[in-house]
Amino acid sequence: METFRDALGRLLVPTGRFLAALGIHPHLLSLSGIAFGGASAWAFMTGRLWLGVVLFTLSGLADAVDGIVARLQGQQSPFGSFMDNFCSAYTDSAVFMGLILANLCRPLWGLLALLGTYARLLTFRLDGLVPAEEGQALKSRFPHALAGKGDRIALVGLGVLFGRINTAMVVIALATNIIAVYRTWHLWKAATPSPAAQTAALIDGVVS
Repeated sequence: METFRDALGRLLVPTGRFLAALGIHPHLLSLSGIAFGGASAWAFMTGRLWLGVVLFTLSGLADAVDGIVARLQGQQSPFGSFMDNFCSAYTDSAVFMGLILANLCRPLWGLLALLGTYARLLTFRLDGLVPAEEGQALKSRFPHALAGKGDRIALVGLGVLFGRINTAMVVIALATNIIAVYRTWHLWKAATPSPAAQTAALIDGVVS
């Protein structure tokens, strides 16, 4: 699902315009994701599984529409991007802890899924490692975009549908950690000068 984020964004533009016209600050929408995540955790812990999925989905929609509102209001900023990831981390923490405390998944897989989610979010901080344009493009390019928020919501929903929530958490744990490692490898390759560039730099240093 994350690979279709741009298409989803286009569908949410009317909603974003409506919220922007109301003067709702994008940070408030980001924070509302945490509220939806906490409510989703409560729903899972009280056995309202489908309500939990709906609330988790609403948290994802809030996460998607805040950027649209920020652009429409001219409030895009590096801090806004940080705030988006900050709130997303708390949202997923609440939902995954709710699944663990409700005994809907094994604690090990729930914690590994949470760790992988954090690691995946961390690799979004590409500043200084690759050009800004490339860094932005990587966020929606296959396979870098896999195991995103939409994918995690879809997997939890499928887990509820088929009664395999623990299996869904296993997939989330593996996918998020694999993608985080893959992105880190890609960034290392991008940030490491080629042998030819190293040689040229060495020659330039000697000449100068």
